[in-house]
Amino acid sequence: MKFMITGDAHGNFNRFYMLPEEIKHDSDVGIIILGDAGWNFFLNNTDIHKKRDFHNNFDFYVYCVRGNHEARPQSIKGMELVWDSNVEGLVYYELNFPRIRYFLDYGMYNFNGLKTLVIGGAYSVDKYYRLARAGLQEHENNPKKTGWWADEQLTEDERAGCYKFAEVINDWDLILSHTCPISWEPTDLFLSSVDQSSVDSSMEEWMEDLKKNIKWNIWLFGHFHDDRLVRPCVEMLYRDVEPLEDIVKRWNYWDEHGELDAWWYNKDPKFYLED
Repeated sequence: MKFMITGDAHGNFNRFYMLPEEIKHDSDVGIIILGDAGWNFFLNNTDIHKKRDFHNNFDFYVYCVRGNHEARPQSIKGMELVWDSNVEGLVYYELNFPRIRYFLDYGMYNFNGLKTLVIGGAYSVDKYYRLARAGLQEHENNPKKTGWWADEQLTEDERAGCYKFAEVINDWDLILSHTCPISWEPTDLFLSSVDQSSVDSSMEEWMEDLKKNIKWNIWLFGHFHDDRLVRPCVEMLYRDVEPLEDIVKRWNYWDEHGELDAWWYNKDPKFYLED
């Protein structure tokens, strides 16, 4: 299977309509979304319509890292947990929508020989806005009204389990996550309307420790709504839909030459700084 990768869609799949026809209708293509795909936002008819629309218009598969603005797939009625030979790992999917697939919140997958760790979840900085808009307190939350899911982040036990799992393998070609280690957070993209002291950064701090203590080659994440090279071998994706093979080639070139193969890439302001 040929894999491509993109960032948060939030239910807007215009980027897929802009793909070449030979990709749109190729069932041997798998597009990875790095969280907040937008299919399990409120678990209402709009979500179902978007899933049907995808199946009616495209033939490729989509594989979803779980973001913060979506329900955990295991909590959705009708989800099946199956072995997927395309990615050599367990995924969730609904029988009515078999080409939309969801990774475990942490686990190992294989993309054409790339041994990959997937990590889902993050904190919603707009959590209190969503609650206030629905006129609810946190203890009253109804995610079908707010779009906020109280279990959006990995629990402490899940983080510990993921850490142990990552250490045992400890030689990853690729890490795919929704959020990122705290030293890579794009502070220039932070919303000015959000009081950062109210933001729970525990997952990012946990990831910071993880990245320093396991071996990995390339790390890709979404969440912050921009397409940029964050550090050497680290990328944030948003609207771009890029072949995974091209990303690997880019960083293989960097490893061999100590420079990028094109000058026009959008780079983080701290790209050349040490973490």
